[in-house]
Amino acid sequence: MDSGDVEKIVSEMTIDEKIGQLGSVWLYKLLEDGKSSLGKMKKLIGNGIGQITRVGGASGLPPEQSATLANEIQRFLKENTRLGIPAIVHEECLSGYMAKGATIFPQMI
Repeated sequence: MDSGDVEKIVSEMTIDEKIGQLGSVWLYKLLEDGKSSLGKMKKLIGNGIGQITRVGGASGLPPEQSATLANEIQRFLKENTRLGIPAIVHEECLSGYMAKGATIFPQMI
C-alpha cells in the first residue's frame, strides 16, 4: 500500500468512518458474558474503530483466549464495516503481556 492508496481510502471515508478511526474502545465494552457480542460491536464499532484497548488486562482472559477475541473483532471489522479497516490492538506490556497467565518480567521503571 502506498500513499496514493491511503489517500484514495481516506477520500472515500464518511465523516463517521473518519471519526471512528480516531477512536478507541475498551475490549470489555464489546463483550457479553465473556464473549464477543455482535450487537455491541455493531453499535460501538459499526463505522470502524482505530484501536481496541486492553484485550488481555480488561478481559481477565489468558493470552490464547484474548487472541481469539482480538481475531473475532478484527474479523467483524473486516467483514461488517464498509471499508474493512482493521484496528490497532493495544495492551500494556512494559514488562510482559499484561494478562491472566502471561509472563511478567522485572523492569527498572
